[in-house]
Order: sequence, then structure tokens, then C-alpha cells
Amino acid sequence: MVLTAELAQNDPREPITETIITTIADAEGVDVLELPPLWNVVDPEALEELFAPSKRGQPRCQTGCVTVQYYGYEITIEYGEPVTVSIE
Repeated sequence: MVLTAELAQNDPREPITETIITTIADAEGVDVLELPPLWNVVDPEALEELFAPSKRGQPRCQTGCVTVQYYGYEITIEYGEPVTVSIE
């Protein structure tokens, strides 16, 4: 099963880390508080900063992705417009 969420960079949005946690909790049928802390596998602040717009509010002109393992899932966050979070 692949779960995907798209996040527009310039719109007020749910943080990437919250998207990851809530998507996995929904898939597992558990409360988000029952999951282990995401910071056990990745620095949440660094992850948010990496995919945030530039300090001038402009989208970053970069491509790339970050993949981490969490709670038995492989999570890939891909840079782009929109930022894409894929959970397998």
C-alpha cells in the first residue's frame, strides 16, 4: 500500500512531520500518541527547514528527496511544487 500527500510550498499547510504521523496513525488505526517519536529517526525541525520556502518566501530552486524508515514504513519526501510525501 502506498500513501501519498502533496503539500503546496507557498500555502499555509500542515507541517510535513504532522502529515507523516497522521497518515501512518490513520493507516494503522491508532492514535498519533501511540506512535514512537519521529525524532528517533529524523530531526523534525531540519526536515521542515529543508523543504520550506526560502527566507524570502520563494520556492527553492532545487530537486531531491529524503527517505527515512519509520514504524515499518519507508517514507520519501520529494522536493517540488508540490512537496510530495510517499509512505510505503
